[in-house]
Amino acid sequence: MAALPGMEPGNWGDGMTGQPTRIALLGTLLLMQPLAAEPVHLAEGGARLPVEVQRYVTRRMGCNHWTGEDAYDEARGRDIAAAVKELRCGTIDADETRLRRRFKGDLPVLKALDAARDASG
Repeated sequence: MAALPGMEPGNWGDGMTGQPTRIALLGTLLLMQPLAAEPVHLAEGGARLPVEVQRYVTRRMGCNHWTGEDAYDEARGRDIAAAVKELRCGTIDADETRLRRRFKGDLPVLKALDAARDASG
């Protein structure tokens, strides 16, 4: 895959290999994701999931990702902590329990919750 003009490795304007700048850019883009339009998560068979379940699935996927990341230096640790806080990962299990109780008879919702919980980030 070709890099965009001016975005080739080593040409990021930081005078180094571009690694710190690329990491900062990636972190910024990932942190902005919750502010973007949320994806529409569909249940098996194409049925649209309730909005609160869609939001939970998006959060769970983000939490799965960020809590599996390695804090290889202080800055990375701060990025991870900020993302985990923004996504409210500390309450994700309680939120899942609440949704499971609310939608206990809704098999497509329960399957979506299972898939989100088990997905790797």
